[in-house]
Amino acid sequence: MKSARDVKFVIYQVLYIFVVCVIALKGANIDLVEVISKKDIVKKQYADSLKAFIDSMLALGLVPKLDFDSAVNFEDFQKLQSQLIQMRTQLSVVQTQPQIKLEQPQIIKPEEIKKEEEEKPLEEKKVQADVQIQSSFTQYLTYTIKNPYNGTLVISADGRTLASIPPGGSGTFTLGGEKSITFRVGESSDTKPIQKKPPPEITMKRMARSGEGVSLREIQNTTGYRIYIKDIAPDQLKVTFSGPVRVTQSAAGVYDVTLNFLTSKSAFDAWTEGKDEPYSVAFNVTVVDAAGNKITRQGVFQFSEW
Repeated sequence: MKSARDVKFVIYQVLYIFVVCVIALKGANIDLVEVISKKDIVKKQYADSLKAFIDSMLALGLVPKLDFDSAVNFEDFQKLQSQLIQMRTQLSVVQTQPQIKLEQPQIIKPEEIKKEEEEKPLEEKKVQADVQIQSSFTQYLTYTIKNPYNGTLVISADGRTLASIPPGGSGTFTLGGEKSITFRVGESSDTKPIQKKPPPEITMKRMARSGEGVSLREIQNTTGYRIYIKDIAPDQLKVTFSGPVRVTQSAAGVYDVTLNFLTSKSAFDAWTEGKDEPYSVAFNVTVVDAAGNKITRQGVFQFSEW
């Protein structure tokens, strides 16, 4: 008996708990209507889809933040599913990993390489001063040189820059008292010695008679001397004559000298008084070049009568 009562007690307690739960959910209107409608229940496939989406984000190291708006009534679960799909496509997945910046190697086009090679100065060949110009150089002379090389030709002498000639161009320079000249193109150079300038030469040729029996009037009416002055730089010479002479230049480096001494017989008598025949009158010619070389020669006229 006691056992039967215990079973009944348990049954009544279970029913009591059931009723209390129904009242708590449904209120006092107790019936057997479903507590939650099937249409309001989240279908298992939607829940599984959401769970799979969350698991994929967790696998990528992301912690999704889900905010539910209680004011929104999700009546259409089909619409909810489309919103979840849209969220998935808009979500930008950023993986936590070191940032690696890949720099694309610079590709040089063949035409750019060719252009660079053209602009790059070629290795200069050693400059030889006797290739297209004089093989030797002399002080105080002027030279014109053409640059046949593919770089600027710099010409200097004893540290003094004489000319800077671009490729294919020409330049003119005048040497001074330097002892060596250097031609340089880039790192290549050639140095040549500069020869010392030789002094000018003076040659005197007598053109009129001179000595006993020669008249002063005869000498003064004709060219007495023809003087030849020779120099490698005649335009740099300074030529001077001293004495009672008249000088005319008949050609380049050629001078005619005529005595211009006494103009009357009385002047001749006065000047010759106390002197022995034949009488002599001299003149000097002096030549100075750019190097400072000074050469002097003397000419003499001799006569014995007026």
